[in-house]
Amino acid sequence: MTSTKRSFRGNVLGLLAGQITRLALQAGYFIILARMLGATGYGAFATAIALCALVTPFSSLGTNTIMLRNVSRDVSSASREWARALTYTLLGGAALSGVLVLMADIIAPPELSRFAILQIALAELIGLKLVELTGAVWQGQDRSRPLIVLPTLLNFIRLVAAGAMFLWVGQTTLEVWATVYVLATLPLGIGVAIHTSAKLGPGGRALRLRVVEVKEGLLFSVAMSSQNVYNDIDKAMLARLDSVGAAGVYSAAFRIIDMAYAPIRSISAAAYPLYFREGEGGLASALRLTRRIAPAVLIVGGLAAIGSFFLAPVAPMLLGNDYDSAIVVIQVLAPLVILRGLTFLGADTLTGCGRQGFRTGAQVTVAIFNVGINLVLIPPMGISGAILSTLLCEFILASGLWSYIWVVSNENRRQKPQELAAQEVSGR
Repeated sequence: MTSTKRSFRGNVLGLLAGQITRLALQAGYFIILARMLGATGYGAFATAIALCALVTPFSSLGTNTIMLRNVSRDVSSASREWARALTYTLLGGAALSGVLVLMADIIAPPELSRFAILQIALAELIGLKLVELTGAVWQGQDRSRPLIVLPTLLNFIRLVAAGAMFLWVGQTTLEVWATVYVLATLPLGIGVAIHTSAKLGPGGRALRLRVVEVKEGLLFSVAMSSQNVYNDIDKAMLARLDSVGAAGVYSAAFRIIDMAYAPIRSISAAAYPLYFREGEGGLASALRLTRRIAPAVLIVGGLAAIGSFFLAPVAPMLLGNDYDSAIVVIQVLAPLVILRGLTFLGADTLTGCGRQGFRTGAQVTVAIFNVGINLVLIPPMGISGAILSTLLCEFILASGLWSYIWVVSNENRRQKPQELAAQEVSGR
């Protein structure tokens, strides 16, 4: 067993242990929040989170992914890459928070106030991003502990805040919770960023970006934003085109499916730096890594989907009677766990071997299609339209990515004998 395999398996086990702990915390936090806000309040909160997710990738201009890639390949670049990613995250997060507030009347339902949007945006676009950025810079140096501990700590703080508030006041409004939410998130992000900056030291010219890096950063940002569009836009559109209550039920069901996906997310997080290293050898090299981890992804995904289907009736017992209709939503969305696993394998294979352009193009195309089909399906079908759109778009994206990989792999195999023959002729 190579040191790389041992490191990968160790990272997966560590991240999985962190995910299990985080899942327990998230489950408690989610149950309390759903009961405290009710379906309507939770729907408005989920809408605000979804709006933040759409713009979050642009807050750092892709420098977070560039940082992880560069640090994974050259550890000595950590302080410089960190300083640059940190600068863009802070500036971009503040700017985009303001943009969301200014556009509130256009993009948000009436139940969501400007002040609530501002506070939730600051928590998500700055507080949460700083926590993720800190984990990423250490992950690039094969030190995955911060990537495990910090999100777990953040979820613990949010759980304590939600639990204390529920015990104190019972049900409350979104505006009050938004204030508690930002106070539970932003200080931790700022604190870990200051600590990491002190550990890594000065980074030199933090704002300097080469033209090629700007292009790469935009590709990463657009790809992630597109992914967030087809993951989250349905929640915002459901609240706008149907009702905030329907968005609350759908968002609660989607959250349960997302928690079921957590083990695969652990594998994805551990494999991501390896894809950049293996991918330097081209698509064939990246595919070898994919073949090693694909069985685990498919087995875990299948078990999670089956578990979600059969345990769905438990949801209203935990969340309250407002969420009775979530049972069917969870059961129909259960296959999404497997589809998302297939998408991650194909997408990261392409990113690792330098074919980010196709991945971005595919994700943008599916995101645009997702918005269009939601406009058609949600008004007459409500939640059913959002479910159909989500499953269809994930299937199209996974199929498109793997079809492209199959075509390119076949072309490479055909070209190889021709290149060898040409080398033999030239050698003579």
